[in-house]
Amino acid sequence: MSNFTIQDIFLKFGEEYINTHKLSKDEWKVYNAIVKCKTKELGIHTITCEHCGETTIGYNSCRNRHCPMCQSYARERWIEKESSNLLECPYFHIVTTVPSELNEIALYNKKEFYNILFSSTSEAILELCEDPKWLGAKVGLTSILHTWGQTMEFHPHIHSIVTGGGIKNNKWIETDKDYLIKVQVLGSLFKGKFLSKLKHLNLNLPDNLSHLKDIKNLNKFLEPLYNKTWITYIEPPKGEPENVIEYIGRYSFRVAISNERIKNISEDSVTFEYKDYKDNSKIKEMTITGIEFIRRFLMHVLPNNFTKIKHYGILTNRNKKSLIKLCRILIGQKVFNDFTISLKRKLHEFICPTCGNNTFNYSYFYKQSYN
Repeated sequence: MSNFTIQDIFLKFGEEYINTHKLSKDEWKVYNAIVKCKTKELGIHTITCEHCGETTIGYNSCRNRHCPMCQSYARERWIEKESSNLLECPYFHIVTTVPSELNEIALYNKKEFYNILFSSTSEAILELCEDPKWLGAKVGLTSILHTWGQTMEFHPHIHSIVTGGGIKNNKWIETDKDYLIKVQVLGSLFKGKFLSKLKHLNLNLPDNLSHLKDIKNLNKFLEPLYNKTWITYIEPPKGEPENVIEYIGRYSFRVAISNERIKNISEDSVTFEYKDYKDNSKIKEMTITGIEFIRRFLMHVLPNNFTKIKHYGILTNRNKKSLIKLCRILIGQKVFNDFTISLKRKLHEFICPTCGNNTFNYSYFYKQSYN
């Protein structure tokens, strides 16, 4: 287990970074949260054993979604909630991404850019799955936004977990293949939808790209991207349906880099571990300056209140409960009672170090400025 944390990096190099870089409001919020996480700045909490009265005192967490120290509890809560929507069918993992030529536009228009990335992905998958040439039914998908690659460079893409079956005329239709749709067909449709939507955005652009506000210049800039192959990936189902929710949970609550990957912090640099997909997924190490590390990390701060996990098709929040019930009737599915119960045990488990009891009470005490 790593002895180094992102909090250590922020504390060591943060002041220099702040003096040389302008932080957005959202970046300031994340920076302050991580620096103060699990310190006296956020107050304390006590855990009291109901059996022997033993009390454990700890510092409060920041609970910011970009903080690697605060994701475990949120992940387990989400898994517990979403496990109730599982269907007894195969699930496919689909990745859609945009070419690097669009990265600078994305960084200056995060909310709008990410929204059309979500909508283009979902529309393309749903449209193709409903085509009789492929599945011919309305599927459900959960899409998760990631904006980083293994070395924390900017790489916006969507992970979608898609049901391998769907509803058509009150019948359940399930694929008997190891693919839902052809990856080339999906990539082409996704590309067309995304570029069309991009042209209709009122873009916020830096001086070096201001000429793209003219639609003729924008069309000229985008023209080569129509002829480029966009990276799209479809992974066949893995294991039983009840494993899917754990799989989604791991993707859903990742941050740009975990503390475990940080291997060393020196006087002016940070060394971290990464997986090199271009070299047979070998584990390698990279060393960059502390300032550069913070810059890369803060690139991935999401807009305030932006939803990074979205549901579509038969999993759309508005009709989810009724459609899930219908799907289960059509499939003849048994509810995963054992699975959801085990998750609840995992979520609430706490063992008293004195007597071994696992029932306890929480009490929180916040500093006045955070009330």
